[in-house]
Amino acid sequence: MNDASKVPEHVRLAAEQHGLDKALKLYPDGVAAAAERGLKAIGAPPKGNSPIAPPAHIFNPARFERGE
Repeated sequence: MNDASKVPEHVRLAAEQHGLDKALKLYPDGVAAAAERGLKAIGAPPKGNSPIAPPAHIFNPARFERGE
């Protein structure tokens, strides 16, 4: 049985979407493990925030520069 056939469908689709087809064929266990780690939450959301709250905006230091 091929190692690539053991990879879950959602991992295979994500790898294809990100151009990791070759890596998935060469290292199916590594790509699957990385995908599973990446899909897990970093931690619980802070109290008072919904778990489906939008992510924070990207910090742009140029907004704080003075136009002198």
